[in-house]
Amino acid sequence: MGTRTIVAAVVAVLLALLTGCSSADSGAQNAGADAASGYAADAEDGAEGDAAQEGGDEAGSRAAEAAAEIGEGSVATDGEAPLMVRRVELEVVVEAVDAAVTRARATVTGAGGYVSSEDVRPGTEDRGGYGSLVLRVPSAELDPVVATLGELGQVQSSSSSADDVTTEYRDVEARIATLEAGATRLRDLVEEAPDVESIASLERELSTREAELDALKARMQVLADDVTRSTITLHLAEASQDLDEARPDTGFVAGLQQGWDAFAASVTVLLTLLGALLPFLVVLALILVPVLWWWRRRHGSSSARSTAPETESPHVSHHHAE
Repeated sequence: MGTRTIVAAVVAVLLALLTGCSSADSGAQNAGADAASGYAADAEDGAEGDAAQEGGDEAGSRAAEAAAEIGEGSVATDGEAPLMVRRVELEVVVEAVDAAVTRARATVTGAGGYVSSEDVRPGTEDRGGYGSLVLRVPSAELDPVVATLGELGQVQSSSSSADDVTTEYRDVEARIATLEAGATRLRDLVEEAPDVESIASLERELSTREAELDALKARMQVLADDVTRSTITLHLAEASQDLDEARPDTGFVAGLQQGWDAFAASVTVLLTLLGALLPFLVVLALILVPVLWWWRRRHGSSSARSTAPETESPHVSHHHAE
């Protein structure tokens, strides 16, 4: 074998080795690139997942805030107590109505309440006294006040009721907010109106909105007062049978009885008025009857004299004609 042949073979082997190494390096580089690409993709997916999770948390918190706002503006939420209107009716037999009424007033006043109405009939020799009081007390003090009033005597009966007005109150509150926003916008439009006709039209609409707003505010105030203060209707009597007199009558028979009492009272008033006017009517009749008789007699005589010549004139005319 010649020297050239040996050199050529060595060069061929070296070229083959160099080609294999470069291929391996490129494969390793490609694999590394693929791995880096996959890692980058995984990292990007992870970032997107974190971003999506953060976005979901943010959206969830916004939804919670919106739900809380809606809950505050519409109905009571789970953590908010409902708005209740409480009423209690109590019947108590006492030894002396006057003393019991005085103690009841003191109890209510001491609790921060007041007497809304009172109808008390003191006892007489024929029958015992009785009466009814309508008391308004702070709702937080209702139970202690009822317990104290029960100590005035012997409790014959008691009843209580509670009405949930949360929905009505929140509805009125939301309508007030809507009307106030509309009224504010109308006031702005009145200032921006181009002519007198537009101003007059806007002011009429504004007056209507303000009237509705005042009515809703008044209703809201009534509801708020009924929630913050409870009502106690207290019936007192010195004998149990007299509690029927202290208790207000209701129903058809009670209405019929009240109607008859009103009719009888009206008739009594008319008869009293007639009795008061009767002496004056008698004197007036004694004066007017003779005057009327004299006037009619005089008028009748005058009429007879004026008609007598008229009846004779035709005969006279007939005699001249013959």
